[in-house]
Amino acid sequence: MAISSLTNVGLSSADTNAASSSSASQLAQNFDTFLTLLTTQLKNQDPTSPMESDKFTDQLSQFAQVEQGIQSNKNLENLIAMQSQQRQLSALSYVGAEIEAVGDTNWLEEDGEIKYKYNVSPEVPRLQLQIQDQSGATIYSEELTDVSGLQTFTWDGKNNNGVVQDEGAYTLVVSPMAANGDSFLDEDGDPASVAIGIIGSVDSVDIDDADIYLRIGDVSVPFSTLTNVKLGASGTETTDGGSGTDEQDEAA
Repeated sequence: MAISSLTNVGLSSADTNAASSSSASQLAQNFDTFLTLLTTQLKNQDPTSPMESDKFTDQLSQFAQVEQGIQSNKNLENLIAMQSQQRQLSALSYVGAEIEAVGDTNWLEEDGEIKYKYNVSPEVPRLQLQIQDQSGATIYSEELTDVSGLQTFTWDGKNNNGVVQDEGAYTLVVSPMAANGDSFLDEDGDPASVAIGIIGSVDSVDIDDADIYLRIGDVSVPFSTLTNVKLGASGTETTDGGSGTDEQDEAA
C-alpha cells in the first residue's frame, strides 16, 4: 500500500510564522527609526526647555508591549503548527484500516466488491438502489421492500446481466418509492431524507494545507467525513469526531 509524500509535513511552521516574522521585522525597522529620531531630537532640543522624559519612556514601553505581543503570537503559531503536524502524522496510521465515511462513491477493485450503508425515513415502504459508473450510466439496479432502519448493501461488481464490471469508482443512488412505485413524498409533499455512507480499506493518505484525505483506490475521502474506523493491526473500532452532522450519524 502506498503512502503519499509527506512533503507538506514540516513546512506548515514556516508558512504559519510568516506573518509574525514580517511583523517583527517591521517593528525592528520602526524601532530603529524611532531611536534615530529620538536621538536627533535630544541632540537638538532647547536647553532651556528640555524634552520631558516621560514622553519617550511611554513610547519605549509601547514598543516593548508590541514586541511581546508579536512574540506571543509567534509561540501560538508554533503550537498550532505542531498540533497540525501531529494530526497529519497520526493520519498515516489509518493506512490499511477499514473505515466508514459519509459519501455515496466507493472504489471497485478488479474482481472485487464494494460496500455501502444507507438510511431512509422510516415511513418509506420501498426503494430502488442503483449503481452508476463515473459517466452517470446505471450499471445495476434493484428494488427493495424491507428498507426500515440502517441497512448495509454489498454490490458484487456485476451488472444486472451478471457481467463483471471494470475497476473504478461507482456511486450508489437510493431512490425512496411509494407503494405504487412513484417517487415517495411525505404528508407535506417533501421527499424522504436519505443518508448514504461507504465502507472500505484505506490504501493511502493525501495531506495538503486544507485537509487530510484518505484514499480508497482513487476515491478521496475527507478526514472530516469519517464515522467509524477499524484499525487493521488491533481490530480496534473507534468513532471519529469528524464534523458530527446528523446525516453522518444516520449513515454511521
